[in-house]
Amino acid sequence: MIALVLLFFFPVIKAQDNRPIFLKHEIALSYGIMNLPNGIGMNVWKGGFTTNYMYRVFKWFSVGINANWQFPADTEYYLWREYYTDGSYQDFENATNYNYFCIAPEIRISFVNTKWATMYFAYSQGYGIYDGNDYLWGKFWNLTLFGGNFHIGRNQKYFVGGEFGIGFKGLYSIHFGYRF
Repeated sequence: MIALVLLFFFPVIKAQDNRPIFLKHEIALSYGIMNLPNGIGMNVWKGGFTTNYMYRVFKWFSVGINANWQFPADTEYYLWREYYTDGSYQDFENATNYNYFCIAPEIRISFVNTKWATMYFAYSQGYGIYDGNDYLWGKFWNLTLFGGNFHIGRNQKYFVGGEFGIGFKGLYSIHFGYRF
């Protein structure tokens, strides 16, 4: 058990090493595919956009907020038949597109923090709304199993990266952003 605790905390301690550039704010835009609630098990590759703001409380711990849009995230088809009193009938069909929007706070723990890269895992959970025939509220979440930013530019203020996880951001997402 002690070995597991040490194995978990060693990367976090390593992430606290002093580095010449320590920027506290981060703004990012990402696009992910196979986003929940629509992607898993439905054989669709639709995606969604996420904007993100993060604030570094410590070099290894950040808090922030996400706003996610999936439009159209899913389509439901309706087929029905109406019968008339004279014995005739008519077939109808209709389709409804579902759009999702959610706001979710996020916590992020970095296990690598260098001048050129940051590696992390994160968890987000919040509430959102999806529409179609009616407006419904629901709980949305995202678990980032592995994420990374690669800092570029003269002062490493810009970054590109990606995330592997499950939830409203998608199984895989790519992002770019700015740090200040």
